[in-house]
Amino acid sequence: LHKNKMSTAAELRQLLKVDGNGKDLYEHLTEVLMRILIERPKNAYDAFELISAEVKENPLSPDPEYGLGKPLPLSASQLDKQYTWTSKCAALFKVPDEPPEDNGVKFPDLIDELSVIEWAGISFEKGESFRLYLSIKKLAESLPADVERLRFFGKILTRSLPYYIVEGVSPEEEENIVETKQEGKAGANKYAYWVSQHIELGASGWVKLPNVTMDQVVKSRQFKRFLTGDLDAPVPSYPPFEGKERNLLRATIARIVGATSISPDGFFTLNEDDPPAVVAAEPEAINEAFPKPSSELKEPDAWRHHEIDLNKLGRVQAMPEQLDETSGEVVVPDEEVELTPSLDSLKPELWSFRVCPGGAGVAAGSVVVARLLNKQYS
Repeated sequence: LHKNKMSTAAELRQLLKVDGNGKDLYEHLTEVLMRILIERPKNAYDAFELISAEVKENPLSPDPEYGLGKPLPLSASQLDKQYTWTSKCAALFKVPDEPPEDNGVKFPDLIDELSVIEWAGISFEKGESFRLYLSIKKLAESLPADVERLRFFGKILTRSLPYYIVEGVSPEEEENIVETKQEGKAGANKYAYWVSQHIELGASGWVKLPNVTMDQVVKSRQFKRFLTGDLDAPVPSYPPFEGKERNLLRATIARIVGATSISPDGFFTLNEDDPPAVVAAEPEAINEAFPKPSSELKEPDAWRHHEIDLNKLGRVQAMPEQLDETSGEVVVPDEEVELTPSLDSLKPELWSFRVCPGGAGVAAGSVVVARLLNKQYS
């Protein structure tokens, strides 16, 4: 029986050493246990997975001459990658000899904004935050004044590098568009979006996404797909999607904007245009209505959509009239598609609200976090 146990242990050891990708699980477990013996963490059981991940990133040296239990030195290829990355970052941090010309494009105070966003459970590493701030600043300095301002839209994870996304007012109206297939600046293409996967490159690392079409919005609602991280990657899907990943990303952003752009009631109002447009309320009206207590902002009826959600056709505005090519008469659509009302109220069943810090920690600086429960957006 003892011999059988030894045989089983030997077989288990051999089994742990066999790995199709060239990794040795037995050696890895040995290194993890060695790290635990060296560092003697108080909560080794709870931290086992974290220690394992750290050992994978920084393997221990088995060489007594180098120092038993010390992390292995970086390889030549790792040092080369590190040097390349730090060189790019150094250019981002470099102060220009002459201050850039002020083109009037405003950019966000990202450090403060991200500290507030952290209350919503979304955290950025401090170094990443500052590099992102500098990169957006460089982008703002390179854009025409028509963009007016930039806003950090968010970070979308992919199967490789993430997409950092910045929003600005569309600088120009696209020419020769077919209004029955794509809206202009008054509709779904009101904003322009820039995306970067290498924020350390500054302005040159940002790529402007194309405008979105109605068909792309409609088709993107009908399938699910992980983004690859390659803007030029094809999008195999059913129904077939017209465009590459950059188009799918743009359509996804359009849906998110329409579904999640909310603000406290009273911050925006409708002007007297026909049809009326959503505009910021007068400063006097805002000063009278705000600040509001966090207890009031926890209720869905205290909020409004300040961006109009896309309807079933993927539009914000009404479909323009279409004429029959033969008779010249106006074509009556088979189904009348309603538009989403401006400053629409929230559907309580789709939203949750919480105050951070809440409970006994509620203070004047508390943040109200609104979360959309509908993962399909719209």
